[in-house]
Amino acid sequence: ADENETLGQLITQLEEWIRDNKRVIVQAKLEGKSLSEKDKKVLLNRKVSEFKILELSTANLWQWAVDSLEDIKIYLPEIARQMEKVSFLIQQGDCRSAFSLLGRYTGLWDEINEALAKIEKIFALDYTQILLKEEKTSYETKQIVQFLKKAKRAIKDNDLLTLADVLEYELAPRIREEKRVVEQMINMVKYQMN
Repeated sequence: ADENETLGQLITQLEEWIRDNKRVIVQAKLEGKSLSEKDKKVLLNRKVSEFKILELSTANLWQWAVDSLEDIKIYLPEIARQMEKVSFLIQQGDCRSAFSLLGRYTGLWDEINEALAKIEKIFALDYTQILLKEEKTSYETKQIVQFLKKAKRAIKDNDLLTLADVLEYELAPRIREEKRVVEQMINMVKYQMN
């Protein structure tokens, strides 16, 4: 690497080379510590010469995508159940336990969205536009974003009743439906494999 090259430039070059070889980065470590997407953004403009070791673990692109989507499909019902449990705890007045549980599953939800965004980018899928049509109803995943904003607003306003309702009656059912979107994405990725 050139002595004036930034970490961002190096990572971009490596990502292109890895993508050209039909692989995907599944883990990045800098100086032995895992790098999240957030960490990468903070460190992008720093010089490569400031660091000694950058480790990248890669996997077969197709297998990684299918495996990730299969894992997400398993986690979504669990997240929905836990959202309902948070709502129940709020209704029972146990806000400390409710917010602790909410924090744990919000982190998992963020990881899921990160993986979906990566798959969406790699395979040129727009998962927010995938429509599921059954009978006379159609489902668009953008609705989840609106419910998340409503939940955040309720937290900010300390409106626990609204938060409990949003989690139990709006967000949890949509997260369950998201599982079907993920199943459709799995089929799309498998179709692209062939």
